[in-house]
Amino acid sequence: MSKSTTTLKKIAETAGVSITTVHRVLNGKEGCGEELKERILTIAKEQGYEVNYMAASLRKKPLHIALVFPKSDEYGRFFVQKILNGYFKFREEAESYHILFQEYYYPAEDTAQSSFYSILNNIYQEKPFHYDGIIIYNQYLPVDAPFLALMNRMIGKKIPVVIMEKCPDASLYSCLVGPDENLAGKLAAELMSKYVHRSGTIALIGPQIPYPDMNVEAFSRELERRRKDLVCQIHSLPLLGRQRESLGNLLAGIPDLAGVYCTCARHTLAYLENAREQDFHTDCVIGSELFEESCDALQSGILDAVIDKKPFRIGFEALRLLFNHLVKNEPLPLHYDIYPKVILQTNSLLYLNSEEK
Repeated sequence: MSKSTTTLKKIAETAGVSITTVHRVLNGKEGCGEELKERILTIAKEQGYEVNYMAASLRKKPLHIALVFPKSDEYGRFFVQKILNGYFKFREEAESYHILFQEYYYPAEDTAQSSFYSILNNIYQEKPFHYDGIIIYNQYLPVDAPFLALMNRMIGKKIPVVIMEKCPDASLYSCLVGPDENLAGKLAAELMSKYVHRSGTIALIGPQIPYPDMNVEAFSRELERRRKDLVCQIHSLPLLGRQRESLGNLLAGIPDLAGVYCTCARHTLAYLENAREQDFHTDCVIGSELFEESCDALQSGILDAVIDKKPFRIGFEALRLLFNHLVKNEPLPLHYDIYPKVILQTNSLLYLNSEEK
């Protein structure tokens, strides 16, 4: 009798069920109640049972995973491309398993979402439907009825849908993988309160999105709690296109500007482009995401700090979680936070050279 069969038998005897029932639970098959399933999984873990997931996947029909992602644009390399790089890094690690990956790309500048909707509809209407999991990234993730209805139909087919980066309500999907925006905002506010040594206005530059921005909200609350003498002035700018002129005019129009916090990479770059030509006389400037230009700005003192939300980890963890769910039967968390890190001048070069490790 093989070691695997003996282990299954021991698990079955301990749980008081048949070997067939144990096999069904350990291989993610339906037909067992949640309470019994959890008991069997707990016993299996306690007895040190290890499933050979690679061998099991090769015996089954291939799994199909779809990625819906924007095509890279002029500024995509600062954040979006890093998410995609993380996805491809884990895809490399999963290539030995019986999985078929399909990537669908829509134009990043398609604000009407027509191409995005078309891809999702085509995926859903494929006959026969063969996808086992879907990963989606959209920086302007829609919240309208047609999109939500389509997501409900996907999930109704018991197809897990993993959303990357931001969304208005994580409970609408199977899993949301993104940065802890609340922590990012609080970290930036703490730094700002310590760097700024006078009263004045803090310009908070956030993206235009169709739902509340937790980064912006957390920053403004934390700054108010720490520094009553600082006024937080919130400005929302589009994510697409060049923001250099509009951001420059905005900041030049604030006479008592004491600090600037840009919550995304594109607006950080727009600030850096303006800073080459004019001095805004601020005590503190905090940007977002570590890339070559922001690292150089930290080294030269144009930026005082960067809140890096680890976009590479977002893509990597999104596929890893879906893989573990489909192959190892691990439950998908409703929300998986990627914790941001603070980058200063002294550690910027270290992190720039090792950010994807």
